[in-house]
Amino acid sequence: MSEGNFFKLFRRRGFSETMGILDSFENDECVQAKFFEKLSAENSYPNTYFRVKNELLQNDLIAYKLNANNEKVIYLTNRGKKVWNLVQDIENVLTV
Repeated sequence: MSEGNFFKLFRRRGFSETMGILDSFENDECVQAKFFEKLSAENSYPNTYFRVKNELLQNDLIAYKLNANNEKVIYLTNRGKKVWNLVQDIENVLTV
């Protein structure tokens, strides 16, 4: 991530929603259909994800793979987990 790129990405609608939803699943991954169901359940639209999808992929924060049932799975990469944990740490410091 280049300098200033994190804050640009962090401020975009869809970043927190995407990272938070993926973090809520076991192993920080889920089938794409379940991801969109949970996104809708949290009163967001799939478009919020699509706004940041390319940047999350380019910065290696999320990735895709196929599971045993040949379903598309979205998951947080190790780098994505580190970034999300840092964001959560900052949130905790600010709410104390």
